[in-house]
Order: sequence, then structure tokens, then C-alpha cells
Amino acid sequence: MSEENQHPPLGDTSTSKALRIGASVAGAVPFVGASIQTVLTEIIPNVRADRVESYIRHLQDQIDELKLKLALEKPEGLDLFEEGLWQSARAFTEERKKYIGELVISGLNCEEAEQHRVRHNLRILNQIGDDEILILSSYQSKYQAISSDDAKAFRKKHKSVLGPFSRALGSADRSKAAHKDALLAHLASFGLLKVTEEDFETSRVKHALTSQGVALLRYIGIAED
Repeated sequence: MSEENQHPPLGDTSTSKALRIGASVAGAVPFVGASIQTVLTEIIPNVRADRVESYIRHLQDQIDELKLKLALEKPEGLDLFEEGLWQSARAFTEERKKYIGELVISGLNCEEAEQHRVRHNLRILNQIGDDEILILSSYQSKYQAISSDDAKAFRKKHKSVLGPFSRALGSADRSKAAHKDALLAHLASFGLLKVTEEDFETSRVKHALTSQGVALLRYIGIAED
């Protein structure tokens, strides 16, 4: 595993790092505010700035510098921000970085009790892929209405992920159907979906969003109004 994909060595605590945030000054990364510059220097010196630029810009657009500085001076806020940095550095798409940013913003803007829930959702997000987020989102009511233009456009755009896929013997789509079933089971294992109906003869299973699934979609900014 390369250095930039590893967390830094243990030893320094979130508390001791947070105490140093107050003395931050802008450094060599032009788009970064003073508080974030110190975090970059303290926490991820081996990660290229361009790998986390969109994540940082999104946070700075949503939270003013003073509020961000105050949040990062607390161990809980710094820990949440740090986890977001590492996930963003490993993210392949701008959309994924935005999801991470939205989650971290939620955590930095809320009370401590809510921060624990945000951190839990951040850990879940780290364990599910972009295709699974699409599948989860497809269970929102606006995409379940078959006659809806929005639903039709969404399903057409993401047909390669959402299907429908034939499960008939000899069908070229059978492996795709099995793959989607595995993704659905994975989402259900995190409590994001629940089984509402199961046909043992056809092996078809119907799912619905859980409150945890709705919460995750809300935290990453794609929940329906």
C-alpha cells in the first residue's frame, strides 16, 4: 500500500493536534484557509493537495473560516474532518468527494450527539460503492413512481446499474441480476434497506428504504424534499 493511502503513524492524538489548530497560518496551498492548512500539515503531509481540493473547497464554501476554525479546535470535529480527508484522498469521483464533504459539513454544524451519528454514516459511506448509492437512491418515492418523468430519466440514465435484469436461464443479464442482488444484500446488511416481500419460487425480493437509509441520503445531500 502506498504512503498516501495510509493513515499516519499512531502517537499524536486528536486532542493534541486540535490544540495546535488555533496557531495556524496560511501556507503553500493557495486555495486552503488558515485552519485547514494546519490540518494538512499536521495530518496528511504525504497526500497531494489536488487529491482533496474539491472536498476542501466544498467545506470552505459551506462553512465560514471562523466557524470551521472553532470546529477543528475540538477533538471530535478534527477527528471527523480528518476521516473525511482520508476518504476524499482515496475517492475516484468528484461526486463521491461531494458526498463526503456533505457528511462532514453536517457533523461540523451539529451538536456532539449528532456528530456520533454522522461519524457512523461516514463509516458506512466508506464501505459502500457509488453503484450502491445509486441503488439506494432509486428507492426514494420520486424514483419509484413509474409514470414520473424524473423516475424514467433517472432509470434510463442509470440502466446499467439499476436494470431491470432478466434472471431467466441463458439470459445474458443473469450475472448482472446476481450482482445487483449482492449489492442489495450488502445495503441491507448496514440497515439501509429492508426486505418487504420475498418470493421463494422466483427468488425475487422487494426492498424499501429504512430510516437509516433515508438518513444517509440526507447526510450526503441527495435525499428528496
